[in-house]
Amino acid sequence: MKKKTLIMFAVIGLLFATACGNPKIKNGEEVVAKIDGKEYTADKLYEELKGKYGYTTLMNWIDEEIAEKEIETTDEIESYVDEAIEYYKGYAEAANMSIIEFSANYLGLSGIESEEDLRKFILNDRKLTLAIEKQIGSKIKDSEIEDYYNENYKDLYTYRYILLADDDDAKENIKKIKSALKGKKKDDLVDEFNEQAKKYSTNSDEILVKSATKDKVNEDVWKKLKDLDDYEYSSEISTDEGYYIVLRISKDKAKDIDDVEEEIRNTMAENKLNADQYLGYDALTELRNKYKIAFFDDDLKKGYDDFLKQVEDAKKTSSNSNSNSDSNKK
Repeated sequence: MKKKTLIMFAVIGLLFATACGNPKIKNGEEVVAKIDGKEYTADKLYEELKGKYGYTTLMNWIDEEIAEKEIETTDEIESYVDEAIEYYKGYAEAANMSIIEFSANYLGLSGIESEEDLRKFILNDRKLTLAIEKQIGSKIKDSEIEDYYNENYKDLYTYRYILLADDDDAKENIKKIKSALKGKKKDDLVDEFNEQAKKYSTNSDEILVKSATKDKVNEDVWKKLKDLDDYEYSSEISTDEGYYIVLRISKDKAKDIDDVEEEIRNTMAENKLNADQYLGYDALTELRNKYKIAFFDDDLKKGYDDFLKQVEDAKKTSSNSNSNSDSNKK
C-alpha cells in the first residue's frame, strides 16, 4: 500500500502552544470546582487548557472544517482509511500493542482512545492532504498539463510484472520462472505468468496493470516495455528495487487529454508537494485565508503569526542552504 506520511498538516499546530491572555467568555468567573474554600473558575480553566492544548486543538478544528468543505468523502477515501487501519493494526499486533498504544508510541498521536478515533484522524488527515493538493493543482497551467500529457500519456501499455528481491535465491528463481513460461502463448502465457507471480513476486497481491503510463512505471521497465512485442516477456531487468520480469500484453490507445486532465493535475500536484516540503504549508495558509480565518484571542493569534514567521524563516534558511550547496558544486 502506498502510504503518505500521516500527521503532516492536521497537527502542525503542535509547533506552537502559547499561554496567557484575557479571553472574553460568557460566565468566565463561574466556579467550576471548589476544595477547602478554594475556588476554580471557568476563566482559570480556560487559561490553563489554552496554554497546554488550545492552539493545537483550535487549528485542528479549523483544518478539519476546511477539509470537510473542500473534499467530499468518497468510497475511494473510505477504502484508503480501511486499508490504513488494517496496515496499522498489523504493525500494532506485531509490536504486541493495542491500536491506542501504537498510535501514541509510533504515530505520535495523543487523544486516540479507540480504533474509531484513529479512523477519524486518518480520514481528516487524508481529506486535508487532498485539499492541499487540490489547492496546488488549481495553480498548474494548462500548458504544463499538456506538456505532462505529451511526455507521459502518449504511450499506454497493459502489462504484468514479477519483482524478485535481489537475494541468494534470485538467480535460481529466475531460471524456474523462465522454464515455466517457455513455450506458452497468449492467454496461456498470461495465466502462467500470473501463477509465477503468485509464487515468486514480492507484489503477488497486485492485480493486472492496465493502461500504465510512463510516470507510473519504473524507468528501466518502461524502456523494456517499448522494446517488447505484445505477449512477449523480458529477461530479468536489474533495478534498485530488485529483478523485474515483464510481460507486455498490449499497447493501448492513448486517452484524450480532456479525459485525464484531472488525473494529471492531481499527479503533478502530488509531485510538487513531495518535491517542496514548504509548498504544503503555503497551500494550507491559502486555504485558511480563503475561509477568512480570524482570531479573537490575542495569544492564539500570536501563536499563529509566530508559526507563519517560523515557516518563512525556515524557507529562507533552506533556500540559502541550497544556494550555497549549488555554489560549492560549481
